[in-house]
Amino acid sequence: MNLNRMESEAKIHTDNKGYSLVELLIVLAIIAAVTITVIFSISMIFSANAKTCAHAMERAIADCKVTTMGKADAYLEIYRDTDGNVYSKMYVYENGAAAPTPMEAEKLGGSKVFVGYLPEGAAVDATPTELVAGGTAVRVHFDRASGSFDATDYANCATFDIQGGSKHYQLKMVRLTGKVSVEVIATP
Repeated sequence: MNLNRMESEAKIHTDNKGYSLVELLIVLAIIAAVTITVIFSISMIFSANAKTCAHAMERAIADCKVTTMGKADAYLEIYRDTDGNVYSKMYVYENGAAAPTPMEAEKLGGSKVFVGYLPEGAAVDATPTELVAGGTAVRVHFDRASGSFDATDYANCATFDIQGGSKHYQLKMVRLTGKVSVEVIATP
């Protein structure tokens, strides 16, 4: 009698082809961990692109100031080209020329990075005007005698707003000194 009972119990255990609740929970936990890691990695990639764009823009503006204060008058245009990427292009008036010589465009950021600008005196919570592909360029120009930002161009753009992934940066320009600084904006 015991032999029949043991055979039936063995048959019950070998015929079980389903998953236990514990096995199912472990698989779901692994899938959740992999998903979170992928989402975090993608966010970090876009955040790095925004940081690179903000610092490249700061460097391009500083180079324009150095050129203006040095050998010749110059101005910088920052724009989003038809390929969706953000570029800067410097125009230099060499040896008193009437027309500027365009320098080679420098890529500042990719198409996934938001770049907008705010005019002088805009409210803190104002929505920045986005640079659009093939749209109008923002012009940055310095006064050659003082190194300050040109009043007309500065009135149109006093702050650049750069966002990508989970990061938000502002490029603040101080009109009287021509100073440019990158600030990290806390995201809620």
